[in-house]
Amino acid sequence: MKFFKRIILCSLLVLSVFGMASCTLPDSSEPVFEIAGSLQTLYGEGGYPQAVLVAKKSVIDGDPAAVAAMTSYMQGADGYLSGADPAAVVTDLAKAYADGLEPSFNAKNLTKEVIKNCSVKFTAAAAAKETVKTFLTKLLAVSETFTAQPADGFFYQGNSEAGTQTGKYTVFAPDGAPALALAYAVSETEGDAFTYHIVAAGTIPAQVSNQDEAKNADFCILPVNIAAKLLGTGERYEMLGVVTNGNMYFMRTRSDQSKINSKADLKSLVGCTVGVVQIDNVPGLTLRSLLDEAKVPYQIVDSDAKPAADKVNLIAFADAKTVGPGAGCDYYLCPEPAATAKATAFKNQNQ
Repeated sequence: MKFFKRIILCSLLVLSVFGMASCTLPDSSEPVFEIAGSLQTLYGEGGYPQAVLVAKKSVIDGDPAAVAAMTSYMQGADGYLSGADPAAVVTDLAKAYADGLEPSFNAKNLTKEVIKNCSVKFTAAAAAKETVKTFLTKLLAVSETFTAQPADGFFYQGNSEAGTQTGKYTVFAPDGAPALALAYAVSETEGDAFTYHIVAAGTIPAQVSNQDEAKNADFCILPVNIAAKLLGTGERYEMLGVVTNGNMYFMRTRSDQSKINSKADLKSLVGCTVGVVQIDNVPGLTLRSLLDEAKVPYQIVDSDAKPAADKVNLIAFADAKTVGPGAGCDYYLCPEPAATAKATAFKNQNQ
């Protein structure tokens, strides 16, 4: 009930501030709520480096066996997830969630399709370095506020060998697709070599930002832009590798609206309102970068602006919970598992 109240409230807010959605469609257009394209497909090259795993320099220097073990778990994550029972994944990850945090994944919404859409695949820092730097250059062209170009020393270049781990270490990840990257590690870790913590996405920067270094995570999964901005000098943490490669999907609300299958299709968003989850993070910055590449004009619509007929009108949404067919926008850019779950729920309710 609270969820639907939030949807209604958000819808009223959007409509009162911005007016009705600006895409003009014939009256015969049927309401839908379905996936209409993939942001990572538009980016190409197997998706964009969305989340990365970092490790404390003190762990890298003092316990290379721990780094080797964690890297091994990350390397095995995509293979494990491709064959795992989604229910077992939910059960394993439930052990790691912070008290009071409602998981994004549950037995109803985590399917093999959703797991695939979350794009979990580890690429070691040495191999991912140029890809990450190129991607961050594109984001910096959009805004210099929300990221930075990391130093070469940020990218771990070592080849840790398996051996005897000497310490016990904390591993943090934000709720959502990055948490899936921990599923294999959680299922395989024996004893108390690692303790896993899945926390609210908005709190993940705090796990590497304590003044008391002892309170910071030993290993942490972060959005790549935040990792570069907070840790890019390589003095405190190094990036071990990329763990997810994009999990954002376009949702359309009317049957006559275009699907967004290529950069050329972005032109069909002109005049429309697009609700963007995490507009100032990797998803929103990536979309804006692609719009710039396609030479499609856009604006970020807030209380001081109204939708324009000659631009794509981007509207910030705090999280996926407020996204829905009645929330006031023509399209949405929404992460998994919410995208598939919301599309499935709409379809079931309207059959």
